[in-house]
Order: sequence, then C-alpha cells, then structure tokens
Amino acid sequence: MIKEKKKITKYNYKKSTQEIINEYLRTIGLSILAAVVITTALAINARSEMIKNLYANEAELKKMDKQIAMQIIERSDLTNDLQNKTYMVCMHVGDLYNTAGDYENAQKAFELAVQKAKTGVYKPYAKLIPTLVNQEKFKEAEDVLNSIKDHTNRELIKFKTRSYIVIGDKYYSMGKPISAAKSYEHAKFYYDKFSKKDKFIDEAIVKRIVRAYVQSADIMVKSGYNSEAIRFLKKAEKYMPDDTIIKYKLAIVLADTDPEKSVEYFEPLLEKIPQDIDYGVYDSALMKAANIADLDDRPTKAKYYRYRIHSIDMFITRKVVYKNDIETNLTAFNVRKALFTYPLRATYSFKNVSNNNIINLMGDFVLCRNDKPVETITRVVSDKDKPLLMYEQEPNSVNIKFKKAIFSKKDLEDYTIKVYLYKDEKYKTLVFESTIPVKSFDLSK
Repeated sequence: MIKEKKKITKYNYKKSTQEIINEYLRTIGLSILAAVVITTALAINARSEMIKNLYANEAELKKMDKQIAMQIIERSDLTNDLQNKTYMVCMHVGDLYNTAGDYENAQKAFELAVQKAKTGVYKPYAKLIPTLVNQEKFKEAEDVLNSIKDHTNRELIKFKTRSYIVIGDKYYSMGKPISAAKSYEHAKFYYDKFSKKDKFIDEAIVKRIVRAYVQSADIMVKSGYNSEAIRFLKKAEKYMPDDTIIKYKLAIVLADTDPEKSVEYFEPLLEKIPQDIDYGVYDSALMKAANIADLDDRPTKAKYYRYRIHSIDMFITRKVVYKNDIETNLTAFNVRKALFTYPLRATYSFKNVSNNNIINLMGDFVLCRNDKPVETITRVVSDKDKPLLMYEQEPNSVNIKFKKAIFSKKDLEDYTIKVYLYKDEKYKTLVFESTIPVKSFDLSK
C-alpha cells in the first residue's frame, strides 16, 4: 500500500536549522539597525542641546568669574609692590583685574609685564591693547603698536593684525565707522605680510573694511555729503568689485551728480537684482543722461537712453514684483500635535497694493531651520481665474501644509518660514518672513 504524501502547509511546515538561524540573524540585524538609528538621532539631539546650553551658560560663567575675581581682589591689595614681582605674577594680576572689569589696574599690571618681558615676547602687549581699547584709550593703544619696530617676525605680524582688528571693532561698536575702517586697513596691511594666508581670516578682515566704509557712506548721504559717500563706496568697491549692494548704492548716489555713470552701474543690476532696484531713480538717471547726451551733440546715445526707459518699463511689468507691491499677511497657523509630531499648517493672504493688475504670480513657501532651507512648497498665488487686481479689497488666500516632522515645541524656536513671490522664476522677491508661532491661531475669524 502506497502511503499518501502529506501536503505541506504553513501550519505543518517545519523550518530547517539554517532557515531558523537566518531568520534569527535577520531579526537581530533589524533590531541593531533600529537601535543605531534611534541612538544616532538621540545623540545628535543631545549634542545640539549641549551646544545651546554652552552658549546659554557662557554669560553666567563670565558673571561668576567676575564675582570670584572681585572677591579675590577685595581680600588683598594685588598692586602692592607689583613693581618688584616677576613677569608671570604681573600677567596673572592683570588677568584678574581684567576679569573683574577693573581695566585701569589691569593696564598697570600689563604695562609692568611688558617691561619685564623678554625681547620678542608679545603676549603682554596682546593683553595690554584690549585693556586700553576697553577704556577707549585709542591713542595710547596705537602708540604702543607704533613703538614696536616692524620686521618679519611672524608673531609680531600676528599680534599687530589682531590688535588693529580689536581697535577697529571697538570703534565700529561706538558708531565710528571711518576710524574703524582705518584700523581694519592697518590689520589688512600686516596680514598681507604673511606668505601663507587663511582665506577665512582674509575674508573676515575684508568684510569688516567694506562694512565700515559702506556705513560711513550711508552717514555721509544722510548728512548731504554725496561726494564723500562716493569716495567711501569706491574704497569698498576695490575690496569687493562684484558686490551688488555697493554697486547699487553707487548708482543711487551718482544719479544726480553723474547720471551717465549711474546708468553704467544700474545696467548690470537689471539682470542680477531687478526686484531690489528703485526704477524711479533709474528712470530719472536715464532721462538726465539723455539730456546730457543731447547737449553734448550725441543724438545716438540720447536715443539709446530714452529707448531704455521704455524697455525697462516693459521688463518690470512682465518679470518683476516688488515687496511693496503685495501686502502679505500670515492669517492662520496651526501646530497642534498629531501623534508624535507637530505638522505645520499655515494660511497666507496676498493683496495687490500696486498700480497695476497682477495676473500670473507664483509663491515659494520655504521652511528654514537656523536660516537653512529644509523644505519648499510652491503654490499659485494668482492666475487668470483668480487675479490680483489693483484696488481689490478681497485678498487671495493660500493654504500651506509642510511635510517636515517636528518632534517638540522647543524645536519650533529654530524654524522660520520665508515667502518668495515671482512672475519669473529667475527673479524671486522675499516678501514675508516669520518665526514659527508656538500656539495655534486664526486671525481670519
């Protein structure tokens, strides 16, 4: 009698030893992977929190250090017979007074340390300069720097570079950008003596120089000294020849004094930052340039300038949207918790306050963390079915829902939303920026 072969099903199937081992290893592997992912996420979050706490506690630590230093100083007169103390004692006493905020006694200690220091040792000088600067004794600080003869000593070059940056920063914080710029120029002079340069340090010095000259120019414009403003902007332009902000400021200031030169500056900006240009000033410069060309018997040039006025007006109508053209508001926001995350939902309203109807308009809604984009949602703000008409009272509304998962309300503090509008994708205009509201709200009700 032939025995029937038993049918194998999922209920009576017996796994082989190898299959059981493989399944066991797979389970362990997935568990380990999950553990690694979770541990890594927790470690990153812990590290982020630690860095935040370090910055948050820095002010407290400085406050504690100051209190301790003041207590030590109150117990004994550290300046007593300091003249006969060693170099290191003078340095430590100077540091203590410096921490306590007693810059006058710190200065005395560091001056004695300078006298006792060996030739070629610049550490006491490096301590003395900031102490003088904190007392706004700029002349004395510069006299100290000038008293040290210049040579190719690397430590001396480094010391002078840093010292002039310290002086410049102090001048700038006091609202004296012209003096700051001169100090930064000195820092650049010494830093340029290095054969091998760090591009980040070099850029930091250049940015300080440019910032100081640009602010100096702004002050001159407000005071009505346009020729001085142009001089400072030209100095800044030498350091950053491709900077659009500097070129735009020059275009504006030159519009009255040298309209043709102003037009030269405006022309390339039309392609780079058309949404930031004041076309009223640009048109005025073109008209003045055309009149000057007529007076100089250059009819071809005059015709070109007048043609540019018309072509630019057409370009703006088709391609450019200004921040002031659209009234943008955040009318509703929702961050209610769903399961373990906080999904972000927002409603924005857009109202046309310009002098032209706006038919085709797109919007990019960019979620940023610490100013870095993490997600972008693109929506139609207006089209032929729902245009933004001038003088229309009812604004267009756009609803947004971001996919980004946020796990705690504390994380929300790191996020912002930026809204860019554009007729042409090449020319986007930032019209609205806001932090994430911690609470849900609806202003439309």
